[in-house]
Amino acid sequence: MLSESPTKRNTKPHTSNHLKLTKLAVFLHTISQAGWNRFLSPILLSSGFTPIQIGKIKLASQIAKIISQPIWGVLSDVYDPLGVITISTFLGAITLTRVRVAIDAKNFTQLTTWRIVRSASTAASPALDALVLRLVENTSEGYGRQRLWGSVAWGLSSLCAGTIIDQFGEGSIFTYTYLTSGLLLVFFVILGRIIPRKGRVGQSPQKKETQYSSDGVRRRSRMCTTIREASNTPLTIQIYIILMHSFIYGIIMVLFDSILMLQLERDFGISRSVQGVFTVVSILSTLPVYHYSNELKERIGHIGMIQMSIIISAIRLCLTKVACSEIISDGSRANWLLLLQLLHGFHFAANWTASVELLDTLASHQLQSFMQFILNMAYFTAGNGVGNLWLSVVYEQHGGQAVYSRGLWLCILDFLFIWTLKMYNKRHATPRLVMTGESSV
Repeated sequence: MLSESPTKRNTKPHTSNHLKLTKLAVFLHTISQAGWNRFLSPILLSSGFTPIQIGKIKLASQIAKIISQPIWGVLSDVYDPLGVITISTFLGAITLTRVRVAIDAKNFTQLTTWRIVRSASTAASPALDALVLRLVENTSEGYGRQRLWGSVAWGLSSLCAGTIIDQFGEGSIFTYTYLTSGLLLVFFVILGRIIPRKGRVGQSPQKKETQYSSDGVRRRSRMCTTIREASNTPLTIQIYIILMHSFIYGIIMVLFDSILMLQLERDFGISRSVQGVFTVVSILSTLPVYHYSNELKERIGHIGMIQMSIIISAIRLCLTKVACSEIISDGSRANWLLLLQLLHGFHFAANWTASVELLDTLASHQLQSFMQFILNMAYFTAGNGVGNLWLSVVYEQHGGQAVYSRGLWLCILDFLFIWTLKMYNKRHATPRLVMTGESSV
C-alpha cells in the first residue's frame, strides 16, 4: 500500500527535540487514560450493573462521539491539534467527577448521561495522532515509534491502577485519574509554548506578529473552507474499505479488551492486580511491532500488515476459546490465557499502525486531522460501541464460547474486505499506494 516517501530527510535538531517531547506527550496521555479505560467494565460490574447495561452505557457514549468527533476534527485542522488536546483533557477531567457520583449512586440513567457528556468532550487521542503525523512527516521517524510509548504507558498504568484498586478500593481509580490528568494538562500547556503551531514553523517574528494579528479572520475563513471541503470531498473506495475494516476490527477487539476481562472477573475470579499483569504482557508484545513498523511496512506493505493482523486475531480467538473451555483445568487456565496475551501486539499494533498511516496518505492535506478523527470513529466509536452492546448481550445469554465463535466469523468477513482492497489496488494503479515496499499497484 503505502510506501515511505522517497524524499524523506534526516530529522532536523529542533524537530528531533519536538519528537522527544511528543513521545512524552503520548506516554503521559496514555498514563492518564489507561487505568480508567482498562478497569471501567469490572468496576461497573462489581457496582451492580449488568453486562447488558454496561454495553448500553458504552454504546451511548460512542454515539456521542459520532456526533462530536467530526467537530473536533475540523477544529484540529483549522486551529491546531495541540490546543484541541489541551481543551479536551480539561473537559474530560471535569466530567469524570460527575461520572463518579453516578457510579456511587448506582444510577443507570445518570451514569449514561454523564458518560455521553464525557465522551463528547473526548478528542485527545485522534488529535494527538494528527500532531504526531505532522511532526514525523519528512523525517526518518515513523508513527509506530511514537505510538510505542503509548503502549509502554498503557501497560504500566494498567498494572499500577490494578494494584492500587486491590489495595485501596475501587474509588482510588478516580484519584489516580485526577492526578495523572492534572499532570498531563500542565504538560500540554508547557508543550504549547515549545512546539510551533500549525503552519508557523520557520516564520520570522515579523511574519508571526502579522499572522497573529489577523488570526480571527484567517481562522474563520479557514474553518469555512475546511467544512466545505469535508462535506464536498468524495471518499475513495480505498478509504471506504479501510473504514469498514476498522469498524469490523473494532468489534473484534472488544472480545479481547472487554469480554475476556469480564470473564476473568466474573467467571474465573481473577484479581485486578493479576488482570493488570495480563495487560502488561499484551502491551510488551506491541513494542517490537511498533518499533519495527517501518521495516515491516517495507517488507509486506500496509495491506500485508492488516491481513497478518486479521489472521493472528483469528488464531488467538480459537486458542482463547479452547483456554476458556472445560478442556483446560481451572488451575492452569490463567497461565494459558496469559500466554495468549503475547499475540496481542502482532495483531493490534500492526493493524493500527498500518491503518493510521494509510489513511493519512489517502486524505487530502487539508483534512488529515479530520480523517484521523473519522478513523477513530470507525474503530473506537462505531466498532467498539456496537461490539460492546452486541457481544455483551451474547455473552450474558450464551456465554464466552458463543462470543468467540461470532468473532471468528467477523475475522473471515474482515479478511474478505481487505482482500477486496488488494484486488482493487491491483486493477487501479496509483502512485500513492504500494502493495509492498518494492512494487507499485
